[in-house]
Amino acid sequence: MAVSNMTVSDVLKQSDFTFAICAFADEFAISDNKYEMVKNEPDKSETDKLNLCILAAVVHKLSKDYNINAPKWINDNCYKMPYPVYSFDTKNTEFQKFLVSSTPMEFASKNVFYGENAIARV
Repeated sequence: MAVSNMTVSDVLKQSDFTFAICAFADEFAISDNKYEMVKNEPDKSETDKLNLCILAAVVHKLSKDYNINAPKWINDNCYKMPYPVYSFDTKNTEFQKFLVSSTPMEFASKNVFYGENAIARV
């Protein structure tokens, strides 16, 4: 059985957020302690607002996908961007519309529009 000690706070302490969030998602998938990994709210001083919002969206999506109770902290308004953020910082309105229509609800609720593959791993 796989046991992970990685938490959401550990993600924010890494210098490469993208790599850390991917590693977190991979560890979450095999962990026997999924809720333990996400239950405690991260230290908001560790990173910028966008990364906090992405982290909350990832936790929300993983919780749904693995049928565990999502922690309450993900619903705090501090984990929602004050304006829409689009993948690749696109200014193309057609692509923005596509991203809005295809982004999972867990990301859209945080005003982060990265499309249907927002958390996909290959």
